[in-house]
Amino acid sequence: MAVDETPVAARTAAEPPAATLLQLIQGAAVSQMISVFARLGVADVLADGPRQVAEIAELVGAHGSTLYRVLRALGDVGVVAELENQRFALTPLGELLRSDVPGSLRGWATMVGMPFHRYPWTDLYETVQTGESAFDRVHSTKLFDYLAEHPEDAAVFDAAMASISTNETVSIIKSYDFSQFSTIVDVGGGRGGLLVAILSANPHLRGVLFDVPTVVAGADEELSGTEIIDRCEVVSGDFFDSVPEGGDAYLLSNVIHDWDDDHAVEILSTCRTAMADTACLLLAEIVLPEGVAPSMGKFVDLSMLVMTAGGRQRTAAEFGALLGRAGLRLTRIVPSSGTVSLVEAVPHSLS
Repeated sequence: MAVDETPVAARTAAEPPAATLLQLIQGAAVSQMISVFARLGVADVLADGPRQVAEIAELVGAHGSTLYRVLRALGDVGVVAELENQRFALTPLGELLRSDVPGSLRGWATMVGMPFHRYPWTDLYETVQTGESAFDRVHSTKLFDYLAEHPEDAAVFDAAMASISTNETVSIIKSYDFSQFSTIVDVGGGRGGLLVAILSANPHLRGVLFDVPTVVAGADEELSGTEIIDRCEVVSGDFFDSVPEGGDAYLLSNVIHDWDDDHAVEILSTCRTAMADTACLLLAEIVLPEGVAPSMGKFVDLSMLVMTAGGRQRTAAEFGALLGRAGLRLTRIVPSSGTVSLVEAVPHSLS
């Protein structure tokens, strides 16, 4: 049950600049509160209707009066609605933090408040001074090496990535004609959520899901029970060494933005080696505007700055330059209804 209630603290154009700035400064506190809300599973407890805070606290394993202080603050930003007698109900925003709703953002919301993700952001000052990865400095290792050694945090990270990709999947499928292909190789495809959706929408297609062994180990769960299980092969490996041959489309979704230019070219070159001259390469990425237009990609770019050693979002021209170095030619960029676009490229040898 959702309660449609305008947040008490909603900003208006009439607010003085200091009030607006103070709300922006409080952004870190708000995201941390939302993370706690998501991690505890409060939205799932409220799915059937309003509850009194003492009951919520008992169900999620929290301290009652402390949870109340968090929930009443979240009421002011519109995540929940506070009713009489310390009762709370979900709003449309809060509904998106449930585990069982389409487009759930619970996984992402949980991750942004976890120590392994939060601590590097506190080191942004040093990163801006030096240009070095905050994550590498804070954790004394690179992100993906850290995740390989910390399975609990890796599970949180995987759930966050799945949360975000689920919200982009529908827009990607609607924006691009995948029916022209026969076999799609999803390079760095995680547990296969996007590939499953593409194959489900195109019954003639076959797919190859390719990622490192620790990641594709969880792909069976994603594939089991789906009608595409007989049309999808799972292969493990390292995309710096080789990727499976035989596809007429090679898809990399939010892979290239994790890497600096030289490593990105290595990955693209490995794909080019596996591709036939008639194959197509697709990058699902946020493409930064060339000018000063606002873009969510600018904030994602900062996340790459903090969390990776050289990762970044790129403009169309920058994608074209990377692809050219890898023996590929940018043919077009297909926007979607979401934030991600499809950057399409073919081998230089293809006329």
